[in-house]
Amino acid sequence: MDIVWQLQQQSARFDAQESKLARFILDNLHASAQATMESLAAQAGVSPAVLQRFAASAGYRDLDDFLHQVRQAGQQESAFMTVIRQRQASLSQQEQRVARAILRDAAFAASATIEQLASRAEVSAATITRFARSVGCDDIRDLRMRLARASAEPATSSHGAVPQLVSLHQALTQQWQQLDDSRWQQAAQALRQARSVLLIGAAGQHTPLVGEVQQRLSEAGLALAWIQDDNLLRLTLSRLQPDDLLLILAPDTINSSVLSAVHHAHIQQTPVMALCPAALDLASQANYWLPLPDAAPARRYGILLALDRLAAAL
Repeated sequence: MDIVWQLQQQSARFDAQESKLARFILDNLHASAQATMESLAAQAGVSPAVLQRFAASAGYRDLDDFLHQVRQAGQQESAFMTVIRQRQASLSQQEQRVARAILRDAAFAASATIEQLASRAEVSAATITRFARSVGCDDIRDLRMRLARASAEPATSSHGAVPQLVSLHQALTQQWQQLDDSRWQQAAQALRQARSVLLIGAAGQHTPLVGEVQQRLSEAGLALAWIQDDNLLRLTLSRLQPDDLLLILAPDTINSSVLSAVHHAHIQQTPVMALCPAALDLASQANYWLPLPDAAPARRYGILLALDRLAAAL
Protein backbone atom coordinates (compact mmCIF):
# COMPACT_ATOMS: atom_id res chain seq x y z
CA MET A 1 0.00 0.00 0.00
CA ASP A 2 1.47 3.36 -1.06
CA ILE A 3 1.03 5.96 1.68
CA VAL A 4 1.01 9.01 -0.61
CA TRP A 5 -1.51 7.36 -2.90
CA GLN A 6 -3.70 6.46 0.07
CA LEU A 7 -3.63 9.97 1.54
CA GLN A 8 -4.45 11.66 -1.76
CA GLN A 9 -7.16 9.24 -2.89
CA GLN A 10 -8.95 8.64 0.43
CA SER A 11 -8.97 12.20 1.80
CA ALA A 12 -12.77 12.39 1.51
CA ARG A 13 -13.08 9.65 4.15
CA PHE A 14 -11.14 11.58 6.80
CA ASP A 15 -12.65 13.89 9.41
CA ALA A 16 -11.33 17.47 9.86
CA GLN A 17 -8.46 16.54 12.20
CA GLU A 18 -7.44 13.56 10.08
CA SER A 19 -7.51 15.72 6.93
CA LYS A 20 -5.26 18.25 8.68
CA LEU A 21 -2.79 15.45 9.49
CA ALA A 22 -2.94 14.13 5.91
CA ARG A 23 -2.19 17.58 4.47
CA PHE A 24 0.76 18.01 6.83
CA ILE A 25 2.29 14.64 5.89
CA LEU A 26 1.87 15.26 2.16
CA ASP A 27 3.40 18.74 2.41
CA ASN A 28 6.27 17.62 4.67
CA LEU A 29 6.94 14.07 3.55
CA HIS A 30 10.69 14.11 4.17
CA ALA A 31 10.38 15.72 7.61
CA SER A 32 7.57 13.29 8.53
CA ALA A 33 9.80 10.36 7.63
CA GLN A 34 12.10 11.23 10.54
CA ALA A 35 9.36 11.94 13.08
CA THR A 36 8.27 9.92 16.10
CA MET A 37 4.58 9.45 16.86
CA GLU A 38 4.67 12.28 19.41
CA SER A 39 6.62 14.74 17.26
CA LEU A 40 4.52 14.01 14.15
CA ALA A 41 1.31 14.70 16.07
CA ALA A 42 2.75 17.88 17.63
CA GLN A 43 4.09 19.23 14.33
CA ALA A 44 0.78 18.57 12.58
CA GLY A 45 -1.12 20.23 15.43
CA VAL A 46 -3.22 17.17 16.35
CA SER A 47 -3.33 14.82 19.33
CA PRO A 48 -1.67 11.35 19.40
CA ALA A 49 -5.22 9.93 19.60
CA VAL A 50 -6.01 11.50 16.21
CA LEU A 51 -2.85 9.91 14.81
CA GLN A 52 -3.95 6.49 16.09
CA ARG A 53 -7.43 6.95 14.60
CA PHE A 54 -5.99 8.20 11.33
CA ALA A 55 -3.83 5.07 10.89
CA ALA A 56 -6.97 2.93 11.14
CA SER A 57 -8.97 5.22 8.81
CA ALA A 58 -6.20 4.98 6.20
CA GLY A 59 -6.39 1.17 6.29
CA TYR A 60 -3.20 0.25 8.15
CA ARG A 61 -2.85 -2.63 10.60
CA ASP A 62 -1.68 -0.39 13.41
CA LEU A 63 0.24 2.80 14.08
CA ASP A 64 3.64 1.11 13.64
CA ASP A 65 2.63 -0.08 10.17
CA PHE A 66 1.48 3.44 9.27
CA LEU A 67 4.69 5.11 10.51
CA HIS A 68 6.75 2.51 8.63
CA GLN A 69 4.95 3.41 5.39
CA VAL A 70 5.50 7.13 6.01
CA ARG A 71 9.24 6.56 6.52
CA GLN A 72 9.46 4.42 3.38
CA ALA A 73 7.71 7.08 1.30
CA GLY A 74 9.96 9.81 2.70
CA GLN A 75 13.04 7.88 1.67
CA GLN A 76 11.97 7.58 -2.00
CA GLU A 77 14.32 9.34 -4.37
CA SER A 78 12.98 12.51 -5.96
CA ALA A 79 14.40 11.60 -9.38
CA PHE A 80 11.21 10.60 -11.21
CA MET A 81 10.41 14.04 -12.62
CA THR A 82 14.06 14.30 -13.70
CA VAL A 83 13.70 10.95 -15.51
CA ILE A 84 10.71 12.32 -17.45
CA ARG A 85 12.64 15.47 -18.42
CA GLN A 86 15.70 13.47 -19.49
CA ARG A 87 13.73 11.00 -21.60
CA GLN A 88 11.42 13.58 -23.14
CA ALA A 89 13.53 14.07 -26.28
CA SER A 90 13.59 10.33 -27.02
CA LEU A 91 9.82 9.87 -26.70
CA SER A 92 7.40 9.81 -29.60
CA GLN A 93 5.59 13.02 -30.49
CA GLN A 94 2.41 11.86 -28.76
CA GLU A 95 4.30 10.74 -25.63
CA GLN A 96 6.05 14.11 -25.49
CA ARG A 97 2.62 15.72 -25.16
CA VAL A 98 1.98 13.52 -22.13
CA ALA A 99 5.35 14.46 -20.64
CA ARG A 100 4.63 18.17 -21.07
CA ALA A 101 1.21 17.82 -19.45
CA ILE A 102 2.71 16.01 -16.48
CA LEU A 103 5.57 18.44 -16.03
CA ARG A 104 3.10 21.34 -16.09
CA ASP A 105 0.89 19.83 -13.37
CA ALA A 106 2.22 16.69 -11.69
CA ALA A 107 -0.35 16.91 -8.89
CA PHE A 108 -3.22 16.71 -11.41
CA ALA A 109 -1.60 13.82 -13.25
CA ALA A 110 -1.14 11.93 -9.97
CA SER A 111 -4.88 11.95 -9.25
CA ALA A 112 -6.32 11.92 -12.80
CA THR A 113 -7.88 8.92 -14.47
CA ILE A 114 -6.25 7.66 -17.65
CA GLU A 115 -9.05 9.32 -19.67
CA GLN A 116 -8.62 12.67 -17.85
CA LEU A 117 -4.85 12.68 -18.40
CA ALA A 118 -5.31 11.70 -22.05
CA SER A 119 -7.78 14.56 -22.51
CA ARG A 120 -5.42 17.06 -20.85
CA ALA A 121 -2.52 15.93 -23.08
CA GLU A 122 -4.78 15.63 -26.17
CA VAL A 123 -3.72 12.04 -26.84
CA SER A 124 -5.36 8.61 -26.69
CA ALA A 125 -5.60 6.46 -23.57
CA ALA A 126 -3.29 3.94 -25.26
CA THR A 127 -0.62 6.66 -25.53
CA ILE A 128 -0.76 7.15 -21.74
CA THR A 129 -0.12 3.43 -21.23
CA ARG A 130 2.81 3.51 -23.68
CA PHE A 131 4.21 6.61 -21.96
CA ALA A 132 4.08 4.90 -18.56
CA ARG A 133 6.19 2.02 -19.86
CA SER A 134 8.59 4.39 -21.63
CA VAL A 135 9.48 6.09 -18.33
CA GLY A 136 9.96 2.81 -16.46
CA CYS A 137 6.54 2.27 -14.85
CA ASP A 138 4.71 -1.04 -14.78
CA ASP A 139 1.35 0.48 -15.64
CA ILE A 140 -0.77 3.61 -15.23
CA ARG A 141 -1.31 2.93 -11.50
CA ASP A 142 2.45 2.76 -10.94
CA LEU A 143 2.84 6.00 -12.90
CA ARG A 144 0.25 7.76 -10.73
CA MET A 145 1.83 6.54 -7.50
CA ARG A 146 5.28 7.75 -8.54
CA LEU A 147 3.84 11.09 -9.61
CA ALA A 148 2.05 11.35 -6.27
CA ARG A 149 5.32 10.90 -4.41
CA ALA A 150 7.04 13.45 -6.62
CA SER A 151 4.25 16.06 -6.31
CA ALA A 152 4.15 15.61 -2.51
CA GLU A 153 7.76 16.81 -2.19
CA PRO A 154 8.26 20.54 -1.57
CA ALA A 155 9.64 22.47 -4.53
CA THR A 156 12.72 23.39 -2.51
CA SER A 157 13.83 19.74 -2.47
CA SER A 158 14.81 19.83 -6.16
CA HIS A 159 18.36 19.28 -7.33
CA GLY A 160 20.70 22.06 -6.30
CA ALA A 161 18.53 23.36 -3.47
CA VAL A 162 20.29 25.01 -0.54
CA PRO A 163 19.88 22.71 2.52
CA GLN A 164 19.34 25.65 4.88
CA LEU A 165 16.48 26.93 2.72
CA VAL A 166 14.91 23.47 2.53
CA SER A 167 14.97 23.26 6.34
CA LEU A 168 13.55 26.78 6.64
CA HIS A 169 10.76 25.99 4.17
CA GLN A 170 9.82 22.87 6.13
CA ALA A 171 9.89 24.71 9.48
CA LEU A 172 7.71 27.58 8.26
CA THR A 173 5.28 25.18 6.53
CA GLN A 174 4.94 23.26 9.80
CA GLN A 175 4.32 26.53 11.65
CA TRP A 176 1.70 27.66 9.13
CA GLN A 177 -0.25 24.40 9.45
CA GLN A 178 -0.31 24.23 13.24
CA LEU A 179 -3.32 26.60 13.45
CA ASP A 180 -6.11 27.19 10.98
CA ASP A 181 -7.30 30.65 9.96
CA SER A 182 -10.14 30.69 12.48
CA ARG A 183 -7.70 30.52 15.41
CA TRP A 184 -5.74 33.49 14.04
CA GLN A 185 -9.02 35.36 13.63
CA GLN A 186 -9.88 34.61 17.28
CA ALA A 187 -6.50 35.98 18.38
CA ALA A 188 -6.98 39.10 16.27
CA GLN A 189 -10.44 39.65 17.74
CA ALA A 190 -9.05 39.34 21.28
CA LEU A 191 -6.42 41.97 20.48
CA ARG A 192 -9.03 44.26 18.96
CA GLN A 193 -11.33 43.97 21.96
CA ALA A 194 -8.63 44.54 24.59
CA ARG A 195 -8.67 47.89 26.40
CA SER A 196 -4.86 47.81 26.30
CA VAL A 197 -2.20 45.28 25.30
CA LEU A 198 0.98 44.80 27.34
CA LEU A 199 3.84 43.33 25.28
CA ILE A 200 6.71 41.53 27.03
CA GLY A 201 9.20 38.87 26.05
CA ALA A 202 12.35 38.19 24.13
CA ALA A 203 15.63 39.89 24.87
CA GLY A 204 19.11 39.70 23.34
CA GLN A 205 19.24 38.99 19.60
CA HIS A 206 15.44 38.91 19.35
CA THR A 207 14.92 42.39 20.87
CA PRO A 208 14.69 44.12 17.44
CA LEU A 209 11.90 41.73 16.51
CA VAL A 210 9.93 42.72 19.61
CA GLY A 211 10.23 46.28 18.36
CA GLU A 212 8.90 45.15 14.98
CA VAL A 213 5.95 43.47 16.69
CA GLN A 214 5.21 46.66 18.63
CA GLN A 215 5.39 48.85 15.52
CA ARG A 216 3.27 46.60 13.29
CA LEU A 217 0.52 46.05 15.85
CA SER A 218 0.48 49.70 16.86
CA GLU A 219 0.08 50.63 13.18
CA ALA A 220 -2.91 48.28 13.12
CA GLY A 221 -4.56 50.58 15.68
CA LEU A 222 -3.97 48.61 18.90
CA ALA A 223 -3.33 50.35 22.22
CA LEU A 224 -0.07 48.49 22.81
CA ALA A 225 2.77 49.15 25.26
CA TRP A 226 6.19 47.47 25.29
CA ILE A 227 7.79 47.92 28.72
CA GLN A 228 11.44 46.95 29.21
CA ASP A 229 12.09 48.52 32.63
CA ASP A 230 11.56 45.88 35.35
CA ASN A 231 10.18 48.27 37.98
CA LEU A 232 7.69 49.85 35.59
CA LEU A 233 6.71 46.39 34.32
CA ARG A 234 5.91 45.17 37.85
CA LEU A 235 3.79 48.27 38.46
CA THR A 236 1.92 47.81 35.17
CA LEU A 237 1.31 44.12 35.82
CA SER A 238 -0.23 44.93 39.19
CA ARG A 239 -2.80 47.15 37.43
CA LEU A 240 -3.90 44.68 34.75
CA GLN A 241 -7.65 44.20 34.39
CA PRO A 242 -9.76 41.44 32.80
CA ASP A 243 -10.37 43.61 29.74
CA ASP A 244 -6.61 44.06 29.13
CA LEU A 245 -4.42 41.50 27.37
CA LEU A 246 -0.87 40.27 28.06
CA LEU A 247 1.04 39.47 24.84
CA ILE A 248 4.21 37.40 25.33
CA LEU A 249 6.85 36.84 22.65
CA ALA A 250 8.93 33.83 23.70
CA PRO A 251 11.01 32.30 20.88
CA ASP A 252 13.33 30.54 23.35
CA THR A 253 13.15 29.67 27.04
CA ILE A 254 11.07 31.84 29.35
CA ASN A 255 12.65 33.56 32.36
CA SER A 256 11.31 34.26 35.84
CA SER A 257 9.95 37.67 34.80
CA VAL A 258 7.72 36.09 32.17
CA LEU A 259 6.54 33.38 34.58
CA SER A 260 5.73 36.07 37.15
CA ALA A 261 3.80 38.07 34.53
CA VAL A 262 1.72 35.02 33.58
CA HIS A 263 1.02 34.38 37.28
CA HIS A 264 -0.14 38.00 37.77
CA ALA A 265 -2.34 37.80 34.67
CA HIS A 266 -4.02 34.59 35.81
CA ILE A 267 -4.75 36.04 39.26
CA GLN A 268 -6.27 39.15 37.73
CA GLN A 269 -8.14 37.14 35.05
CA THR A 270 -6.31 38.96 32.28
CA PRO A 271 -6.13 36.85 29.09
CA VAL A 272 -2.65 35.80 27.96
CA MET A 273 -1.58 35.48 24.33
CA ALA A 274 1.71 33.67 23.73
CA LEU A 275 3.79 33.54 20.57
CA CYS A 276 6.10 30.59 21.23
CA PRO A 277 7.07 27.05 20.13
CA ALA A 278 4.70 24.22 21.06
CA ALA A 279 7.35 22.64 23.29
CA LEU A 280 7.25 25.50 25.84
CA ASP A 281 4.84 25.07 28.78
CA LEU A 282 3.72 28.61 28.05
CA ALA A 283 1.84 27.31 24.99
CA SER A 284 -0.62 25.42 27.21
CA GLN A 285 -0.79 28.16 29.86
CA ALA A 286 -1.91 30.88 27.44
CA ASN A 287 -5.52 31.62 26.56
CA TYR A 288 -4.40 32.19 22.96
CA TRP A 289 -1.38 30.35 21.59
CA LEU A 290 0.26 31.39 18.31
CA PRO A 291 2.96 28.96 17.10
CA LEU A 292 6.62 29.48 16.30
CA PRO A 293 8.70 26.81 14.51
CA ASP A 294 10.06 23.89 16.54
CA ALA A 295 13.45 24.40 14.83
CA ALA A 296 15.31 27.13 16.76
CA PRO A 297 17.22 28.58 13.73
CA ALA A 298 13.90 29.27 11.98
CA ARG A 299 12.19 31.09 14.84
CA ARG A 300 13.26 34.62 13.91
CA TYR A 301 11.69 34.05 10.50
CA GLY A 302 8.72 32.45 12.22
CA ILE A 303 8.13 35.61 14.24
CA LEU A 304 7.85 37.64 11.04
CA LEU A 305 5.58 35.03 9.45
CA ALA A 306 3.32 35.02 12.52
CA LEU A 307 3.30 38.81 12.59
CA ASP A 308 2.27 38.97 8.92
CA ARG A 309 -0.51 36.46 9.49
CA LEU A 310 -1.74 38.23 12.61
CA ALA A 311 -1.61 41.65 10.92
CA ALA A 312 -3.62 40.23 8.02
CA ALA A 313 -6.24 38.90 10.45
CA LEU A 314 -6.40 42.33 12.10
